[in-house]
Amino acid sequence: MADRSLTELIDRLRRSGLHTDAESLADAVWLARWMGPTTRSTRPQDGPAADPGPRSSAPGEDPSAWPPDPHPLPPGLLLPSPAVDPPRHVPPVAVPQRGSLPGALGLQRELRVLQRYRSGSSPRRFALDEEATAEISARAGLTMPVLAPTTRRTASVQLLIDSSSSMVVWERVAEEMLQVLSRTGAFHDARVHWLHQTPDGRPVVAAGRSGDRPRPVEGIVDPTGDRFTLVITDGAGPLWRSGAGQRLLHRLAAQSAPVAVLQPLPQRLWGRTALSPRPGKLFLSGPGGRRCTFVPEHGAATHQDGLPVPVLPLSPQALGRWARWVSGGPRSVRGAAVAVLRDHPATPRGPERVLAAEDRVNRFCSGASPTAQRLAVYLAAAPLVLPVMVGVHAMTTRSATGPSPLAEVLLGGLLSHANPAGTEGETWYDFAPGVRELLLERLAKDEAVLVLKFCSAYVEQNFGGEPPNFTAMAADQLSGTDAPPLAEFRPSAPGRRQTGVPAPFAAVAAEVVRRFTPDRLRAVPVPDEQLAAARELLTRYSREQDGRALWTAVQELRVIVTGPPGPHLGEANLELAEALLALHRWNPDPALLDEADQAAERTLGPPVPPGPIEGRARFVRGRLRTAQARDREEAGDLGGAEDLLDFASTELDRATRGVTDPETLLAAVLERARVLELLAGLRDSSLLLREAVGSLRTMARVQTLWAPRSADVPLQLGRLLLTIARTTADGKEAREFAVEAVEELASARELLGAEPDGPGRAAGLLLDLAEAQDRAGADADTVSATLTGAEQALQFAAGPRVSPALRIARMYRALSDRRPGAYESACDVLARTASQASAEDPGLAPLLEEWGDMLLTSADTEERVTAAVNAFRGAVRAARQDTRERARRLVLLGRALHARFRRAGDRTDLREADQVLTRAVSMAYDPAVAARGWYERGQVLLDLGRLLQDAGLQRQAAGHPLRAGRVARDAGDAPLAARARHAHDELIRQLRS
Repeated sequence: MADRSLTELIDRLRRSGLHTDAESLADAVWLARWMGPTTRSTRPQDGPAADPGPRSSAPGEDPSAWPPDPHPLPPGLLLPSPAVDPPRHVPPVAVPQRGSLPGALGLQRELRVLQRYRSGSSPRRFALDEEATAEISARAGLTMPVLAPTTRRTASVQLLIDSSSSMVVWERVAEEMLQVLSRTGAFHDARVHWLHQTPDGRPVVAAGRSGDRPRPVEGIVDPTGDRFTLVITDGAGPLWRSGAGQRLLHRLAAQSAPVAVLQPLPQRLWGRTALSPRPGKLFLSGPGGRRCTFVPEHGAATHQDGLPVPVLPLSPQALGRWARWVSGGPRSVRGAAVAVLRDHPATPRGPERVLAAEDRVNRFCSGASPTAQRLAVYLAAAPLVLPVMVGVHAMTTRSATGPSPLAEVLLGGLLSHANPAGTEGETWYDFAPGVRELLLERLAKDEAVLVLKFCSAYVEQNFGGEPPNFTAMAADQLSGTDAPPLAEFRPSAPGRRQTGVPAPFAAVAAEVVRRFTPDRLRAVPVPDEQLAAARELLTRYSREQDGRALWTAVQELRVIVTGPPGPHLGEANLELAEALLALHRWNPDPALLDEADQAAERTLGPPVPPGPIEGRARFVRGRLRTAQARDREEAGDLGGAEDLLDFASTELDRATRGVTDPETLLAAVLERARVLELLAGLRDSSLLLREAVGSLRTMARVQTLWAPRSADVPLQLGRLLLTIARTTADGKEAREFAVEAVEELASARELLGAEPDGPGRAAGLLLDLAEAQDRAGADADTVSATLTGAEQALQFAAGPRVSPALRIARMYRALSDRRPGAYESACDVLARTASQASAEDPGLAPLLEEWGDMLLTSADTEERVTAAVNAFRGAVRAARQDTRERARRLVLLGRALHARFRRAGDRTDLREADQVLTRAVSMAYDPAVAARGWYERGQVLLDLGRLLQDAGLQRQAAGHPLRAGRVARDAGDAPLAARARHAHDELIRQLRS
C-alpha cells in the first residue's frame, strides 16, 4: 500500500512538472510525518476576499469627460499587445540560468543609501541605555532611566509585479530585485504583490501570478510615508492600456511615501509603451520635502491634475541616483517621469491591420536590437513554450543582457497565442503565418543543429525520454548521422496526441529538416538567375545591415566570376567589388580590398566599352583606393597613403564624367570631396579644401535640375567650410567661413528631417552646427540650444554614441564661462553616457577620463571626489593595452586619490595614490606625463611624511618636485616647471626651519 502511495505521489509530481531526485523525495516524505495535517482559512487575515464591486461614478461625473492625456501616444508606435493569457503552468526550465538582474551587487550597494531615509511622520524612537542608566543611578542613589535614540529601521518596501503575459520573462528579475531590497539593510519589511485586472477592468493584488484570493488595492496604500512602492512593469499589458494602472499609480503617488516604476525594457522602447515617460528634472518639495514635482526638459508641463511618477531603468547608476534623491541628498535629479491622472483615460489604439509575414519581420527588425533579431532566428527552430524559449536564449546569448532580447521577441508582433495538441494547461506561442519560414531562411545549418540538440535534451529531461524523440532525430539527420527521415512528417489532426511529447516538438523539427534537406534545394540556376539572387541579398543587406546576407552574396558572386565567360561577367565583377568593399567595413582584412581591386580591374578590362559600367567601376576603384589609403595611414606610411589618395581623386574625377545614374554621380562627387579633405590634411593645404568646396557648390547648383535636393551636399559642404574655419589663421576670414558653414548646415538640417535616415544622422550634424555657431560668434544660448538638440538626437544615432557624447560634453564645458549651468550639463551628459556604454566601446576610456577631470576640477563634496576616483579607475581599466594612455590616466587617478585623502582623511587613499603614481612614472614614455607624475608623487609623499611624522619621507618628497621641474622644462611645459620649482623651494624652506 505504501509503495503504491509513493508511486502515485511520484506520478503526480511529474504530471505537475516537478522532477525531484530520490534524496529530495525522501526529505519531503520525512518532513510530512512531522508536519501533520494543516487547515487553511478561506478568508485572508489581511482583508476580506469579497469583491467590493465596480467603482461607482461620482454624481454627475461623465467618464467620457476625463481630462485628456497631456502626452498621448501615437497609436502606430505602440508595442503590440500580447493576445495571451498569463501562463497557467510552466514546467521547470532545464538549463542553468545566469542572474537575470545585471549588476545585482552594485545595485545593492547603491541602494544602501536608503538607510538614511526618514519619513516626516515617523516619530523618533528611544530605547533604554542600560549602562548609562546603571552608572547615573548609582551616583544619584535613585533610579534615573537614560534614553538614547535608536537606529531601528522604520521604512518598509512593497514590490508590485505586473502579471500580464509579457511580464513572464521578468519574473526572475522581480525575485532578484526583492532579494536586493531585503539585503540593503534599509527596510524592516519587504513584501511582494502581483497586480491583476478583474473582468470589469479594476486592478487587484494577489500573493502570486495565479491570482488566487485577490484583494482590493486599498490595502497597499500607505498614508504614513513609511512604505516605499516599486512597480515592476513593461507598460505593455492591458492594465496600462486601459488606464487602470495609471489610476492606481495616482492613488499611490498622492501619499507621501516614495513611488517609482521600474521599467525592465530597454530605454529605446519606453516611448512605445502605454507608460511613455518624458525626460526632465525631478524635485522634492512640499511639507518635509516629500512631494515629487517634475519639470520636463521640453514642451509643456504635465497636466495640472497629474502627478509625476519616476520611471527608472534597472541599472545601479539610475537607482542609486534616485535612492540618494529620496534619502535627503540632492534636491533635484535628472530622470524620466510619467504623469498619471486621477481619472486616467485609456490609451488610444489605432485600427487593427493584418500585416503580411515579410512586413512583420521587417517591422520587428527595424526596432529590435541585434541580439533580439538573432534570438528570433534561433527560436524559429524551436517549439515556442516558455521554458524552451528561455533555454534557447540562455544558450545562444553570451553577454549579460538579461531577459531583454526575449522580451523584445514576445512584444515584437511576431508571435500569437496557440493551444496545440497535447499542451493543455500550458502557455504556448506560435509565429504568425509565414514568419517562421522567413526566419529559417536566415538560420545556418549548424545553428539549427545546436537548437535542436537543446530541444532534444529538454524532451529527455521533462518527458522521460518516451520514443520517438523527433528533435533528436532531426538533429542527427542534419548532422549527417543515420536517422529516420523527417522531411515528410506532418502534424496530426488537432486534438490527437502522438506520444507523451507535445506535438509542436515534432512539427517544428520536421519543418527545420525540410528547410535544409537536399530535395528542397533548387537546381543549379543559370548565371543570370544567380546574379539576380545575389543582388537581392545585397539589397537585403543595405536595408537591414544583415551581415549573413552580405557574406552569402559574396559567395554567390565568386561562383559567377569564376564560371564560364558571358555578357553578365562584367556586372558580376562590379557587384563583387562593391560587396567586398562593404564586407571590409565588417572585417578590415587587406586581402578583401586586394580581391575587390582585381574584380574592378576585370570590369575595366576588355571587352567592356566606355559608359555607365566603366563609370561605376572607376567610382568603386576610387573608393577602394581611399580605403587602402586609410590602412596605410594607420600603419604610419603617410607617403603611400598620399599616393593612393591622389589615384583615388583621379579615378573619382573620371567617374563623374562617365556615370549617368544620378545617385552614383552624387556619391562620386561626395566621395571625391572627402578624398580631397584627406589629402589636405596630409599636405596641410587649404587649396585642396577650397577645391572640394567649389565642386560641392557646383553640385548644389545643378542637382535640382535632375533630382530632388538632398541633405548630403549641404551637409558635407558645411563640414568642409567648418574645417577651413578651424585651420585658417586669419580670425576675420575664419569667422566668415564659419558663418557660411552655419548657413549650409542649417539648410542640411531642414532637408535631413524629411529623409528616412535623418534621425540617425541628426546628432553629428547638430554637433557641427553648434561648433560653427560658436566660431561664427553666436551667443551662448543659441549654441547651448543646438547642443541640447544634438543630445536628444543622439538617442537615435545609428553609429557609436560615446564619442559624440564626449564632444557634446566638451562643447558644454567650453561654454561654461559664458553660460551658467553648462558645466553641470556637461557632467550630466558624461554620467549618462558612461552608465549606458558598453565596456568594449573604444570611446569609453576618453569619456571617463574627461568626466573624472571635470568632477575633480569642481570637487566641492566628498561624493564628487569619489565619483572622480571611480571614473579614473574605469579609464585605467579601459586603457590596459595602451601604455601611454594608461600612464597618463594613472597619474590622474593618483591625483584624485590624493584629493579624496585631503577631504576625507583616509590614509588608505594616500598609500594607494603613492603606489599608483609610482607605477605611472615607471611606464611613462611621454616626458610631460612623467613630469606630472613626479610632481604629484612629491605632493603625496609630503602629506604621507607629515601624517607619519617621518622626516625621511619629507626629504624624499623634496627631490620629486625638483626632478619634475627638470623633466617638464625639457618637455616644454613651462607652467608645470615653474610650479614644481616653487614647490621644491617652499619645501626646502620648511625643512630648514
